[in-house]
Amino acid sequence: MPTVEVQIPDDTMELLKRSRLGTRPVAEQLRIALAIQLLQEGLISAGKAASLAGEPRASFELLLGEMGIPVVRYALKDYEEDLAAFERAREKDA
Repeated sequence: MPTVEVQIPDDTMELLKRSRLGTRPVAEQLRIALAIQLLQEGLISAGKAASLAGEPRASFELLLGEMGIPVVRYALKDYEEDLAAFERAREKDA
């Protein structure tokens, strides 16, 4: 696996220490932060993000939940389709 050396300002490292990830080793903090960013941008799946973070998927998803980050993206279009299907089912049962 290729490695990259990155210069991080001291004040940024201090913020990282105060974050939810602050008790973890620095390299782990940065891997998790990168995984979360790529997940939020929709570039990787939750499973791939967990793998990149070096975490079991369930643990990674719990961490996301603690951070207020949704694991599943539920688009408005999907919601509307589900709502319409529920309405059709209700009318059928009535």
